[in-house]
Amino acid sequence: MEVNEQEKQTEERNYTKENNDKNQSMNLVILGSVVGAGVGYLSNPEMSKKVIKTVQQSEVMREVGQEFRKTVQEILTEQALTSMRKVASGYINKYEGTLRPSTKKKFTETEKVEEESHSKYEEIKEENKQLNDRLDRIEHLLSNLVETKKQ
Repeated sequence: MEVNEQEKQTEERNYTKENNDKNQSMNLVILGSVVGAGVGYLSNPEMSKKVIKTVQQSEVMREVGQEFRKTVQEILTEQALTSMRKVASGYINKYEGTLRPSTKKKFTETEKVEEESHSKYEEIKEENKQLNDRLDRIEHLLSNLVETKKQ
């Protein structure tokens, strides 16, 4: 009995395998026929122009084109952002240790320059005051001289 069951199972497997092979062959024949008919149909220049024009004007192709464009833009934008982040983080890491001390150094240098310019301003201001005092004395002396000559 066991031998009979095994033989039946083997026959069923063979039958199933043959049917699958036949189905695959039939699918390949149908696919080849469709592709061949399409190539033959498009090989005629007038028909291929009509088909291409129809496909271009179809609403489905417009939507597909718009979605494709959006997808490409999103991919390019994401790649650009990623590369900019990498570059920026590289620069930040490279100059992180030197950026802060140099900024402090610049501030102290700026403060020193401001102090020096302020002190120079004060010196010039003092010199101007002294010159004005001298000029006032000279004017006073000249006016005294002119008065004495008038008399």
